[in-house]
Amino acid sequence: MTLKNIKQLLWLAVAVVIIPFYPAAALAAPDARALLRDSESRHRTKTQQYSGDLTVVNKEGKVRKKGWNSYRQGYAGDSKNLIRFTDPPEVKGVGFLSLPRAGSDNPDQWLYLPSMKRERRIAPQDRDASFVGTDFNYEDMEEFDHEKYKVSLEGEETVEGHPCYVIKAIPLEKGSKSIYQKLTLYLRKDILYLVREDLYRKGESQPAKRLILSDIKNVEGHWIAARMEMTDLKKGSRTTVTLKQISFNRPQPASRFTLQNLTREGGD
Repeated sequence: MTLKNIKQLLWLAVAVVIIPFYPAAALAAPDARALLRDSESRHRTKTQQYSGDLTVVNKEGKVRKKGWNSYRQGYAGDSKNLIRFTDPPEVKGVGFLSLPRAGSDNPDQWLYLPSMKRERRIAPQDRDASFVGTDFNYEDMEEFDHEKYKVSLEGEETVEGHPCYVIKAIPLEKGSKSIYQKLTLYLRKDILYLVREDLYRKGESQPAKRLILSDIKNVEGHWIAARMEMTDLKKGSRTTVTLKQISFNRPQPASRFTLQNLTREGGD
């Protein structure tokens, strides 16, 4: 046996001993796109509806509360959404409708104000405006669609005791401009569910806002965060949404996601 043959046998012996104990993740790091596709596949539903409480706390500690009903049909890039405020009296009947737009990365959005008795279309330049006085803006009201972003796996971190994948997402901006230059997503490793999102405005190195999703529970076989809190890290204000009476895959009338319904008195 030659010296070369002996070395090859020694390397083979070392590999046989080491490889079974070597972490699988080190051999093949998960791919960010594959993780997000798996997450979307796991959590996709045909429809979703819930009632919710919305609480805004400004930097001085002043609290404002609202109630709403939310209906969604589709998921991520093809979803239709309707939100109708139910209380207090000064916002009762205010409605928000979002519909996918053919040939565009961004949906069409309308806001209905009963006091004006007409809908107002949200213009692209208004996507950074506050949604009904909350810490969400109109772009935040769009469902995240990973196909509209360049994504990469940045590492792993633990959030609220849960190991998470950390994924960087940069808007591709094919159809229109995003107000953000980057999102950092924290995806729970065990159920591939989003639990935190840091949002970076263009030209800024620190996140402008942070979305925390918590009280994650399984409802009708689907994981969902029953509490969402968006914090404006610069203003010091926060908006919390609490979901109640959640249900999935209930048939939705076709007339629900229309401008006619949005502007109809008592429509839902």
